[in-house]
Amino acid sequence: MNNHFVSIIRRCELSYVRGEMERCGLIPLEGRLIRILKDKSCSQEEMADYLNLDKGRIAKNLASLEEKGLICRKINERDRRQKFVSLTDKGGEIYEHIRDIYKTWDQICYAGFSEEEQQIHQDHIKRIANNAVTYRKKGGI
Repeated sequence: MNNHFVSIIRRCELSYVRGEMERCGLIPLEGRLIRILKDKSCSQEEMADYLNLDKGRIAKNLASLEEKGLICRKINERDRRQKFVSLTDKGGEIYEHIRDIYKTWDQICYAGFSEEEQQIHQDHIKRIANNAVTYRKKGGI
């Protein structure tokens, strides 16, 4: 497999997403966190695990989103050490813009692809990501 092409796609995506997120006053990771929280609340630990990032980085970005009034954190009544994170109304509104940013990026990347080809590609990417995370969790990275 030639990872050179994956690297090109990732750099282009980061450049595009960073520019679009800046228009919303966000950085890309903040946008990803907002996308996770659409229609649900979850713990900081669940978010870190889902994104395969350290808890400290998640906490720092959640603090920024909280300052911007886009999320709220509530203490879990059963485990007071745990906080659940959810979107505020303002966060829900900005989610719509973030969703459109990624939808446009997908349209750019999948130009000329059939629906079936897009789905096959997404399935393969998910499998590759799962393999990479499994390897990392076993101490490989």
